[in-house]
Amino acid sequence: MLAELAYKADYKVIVIDLFADQDTLAIAEQVCRVESLALPEVRSAIELLQLYFKIQLVVYGSGLEGQQSTLIWLAKNFQLIGNKPRAFERFRDKKDFFKQLNEFSIQFPESRFLPPNDTSRWLIKPIDHVGGIGIRESRLGANTNEYYQRFCQGQVGSVLFCADGQRVSTVGFHRQWPVNQDDFAFAGVIRDQILLETEQNRVTGWLEKLVGHYCLQGLGSLDFIWDGRQCYFLEINLRPPVSLMLYPELDLMGAHISGQLPTQLKDKSIRAMQVIYAMQLSVVKSWVEWPEWSFDRPKNNSCIQAGQPICSIMAQGKTVQQTLIQLSDRQKIIENTILNR
Repeated sequence: MLAELAYKADYKVIVIDLFADQDTLAIAEQVCRVESLALPEVRSAIELLQLYFKIQLVVYGSGLEGQQSTLIWLAKNFQLIGNKPRAFERFRDKKDFFKQLNEFSIQFPESRFLPPNDTSRWLIKPIDHVGGIGIRESRLGANTNEYYQRFCQGQVGSVLFCADGQRVSTVGFHRQWPVNQDDFAFAGVIRDQILLETEQNRVTGWLEKLVGHYCLQGLGSLDFIWDGRQCYFLEINLRPPVSLMLYPELDLMGAHISGQLPTQLKDKSIRAMQVIYAMQLSVVKSWVEWPEWSFDRPKNNSCIQAGQPICSIMAQGKTVQQTLIQLSDRQKIIENTILNR
């Protein structure tokens, strides 16, 4: 996703990531696949790449939330675009962060660090979770670097924003959904106004307070849940979120670097994106021809374990219903044709 944004903005792109999928290989000058984003592996990869390329800007995506030493090293040695390590440190201090939310009168589900007396309506959330991965029911108790949060029934949504350290502009509001009711990992997002205008203004007000207090930079997103009566803050993502794929008409790489949104008008089409997860052990055949609306395409002959992502798909329509129907049809094509089930 980020490689494509940079490529469309006429940057020469080199990539370090865990997957080295087909579409990344197609647009990058060089791709270096690593087993983890821990500092020793990332530093070794960059030192190798520097033999052939002059690295000027570094843009990071998901996965570095829990790799503070990697972020610190990158910020020290390169021009790091987006939020600096200090912002992540402040957000990881959940006790202080929850206190700040209360001071800003930002509603959020009750959260605590000691087990509640009745755990039946509580979740356990890792401090560094990415895309809902690791969130679970609280039957077994929390580990180090986890906390308890009361389960809140409702529709999950998000707002994509761009900030320059003090001011913030919203790009759009979305509805999103998890894999299923027992698996909170991110599965999909669609441009859909699920909030009343008054609630949108409330969430925008939350962003204005948080951006100014934490000096947030570049693209990010705020996740919330709407129970039909009021809105609750869930998370804030300090790096470019997947929802930016719903706005291909905007120069969002330029916005991420400058902290300012472009003035061009947004396309009013309804777009949606979904991650397709393997329901069982799957092998991607070498003869597969991936449709143009698929992304994050694995290499041929890749072996994908059950529960792991296969690829992402996009859909576009004039209405939410039309777009969701197209998304469902395309999911079936991936599952039945691509995986030959």
